[in-house]
Amino acid sequence: TVGDFMTGKFGGEPTKVLPSYMGGKVTMTDLSSVLPIYVAEELRRGISSFSRKLKGFDAPYALLTGVETRTSSPIRMPRGDDLSAMEHALVYPCGEGAGYAGGIMSASVDGIKTALQIMRKFRVNN
Repeated sequence: TVGDFMTGKFGGEPTKVLPSYMGGKVTMTDLSSVLPIYVAEELRRGISSFSRKLKGFDAPYALLTGVETRTSSPIRMPRGDDLSAMEHALVYPCGEGAGYAGGIMSASVDGIKTALQIMRKFRVNN
């Protein structure tokens, strides 16, 4: 639960909110034990920060499924004018996970823009 994760204590089973994950069996675990320390610490800071903007975001009974988040990416993967990653010409970071969008519509637009750029770059003149 969010409460377990935020306090660093593992309680084991959900109370008010039950898992709704449709992909198979859900196993409760201490999320801190499967993430690098710096990632867990940043997630705690992010949850705490976002809860000041959205009341209840850090409800102790809420569930964290895997590394699910309900906010935009706190990082941005740098990309050049051609939209490829700064040091990896064949990697095209785009959308919300790469820090270039803040929701489903802007992620879609950024994905289309990036796809068009890739098509231009690899166009074969026949």
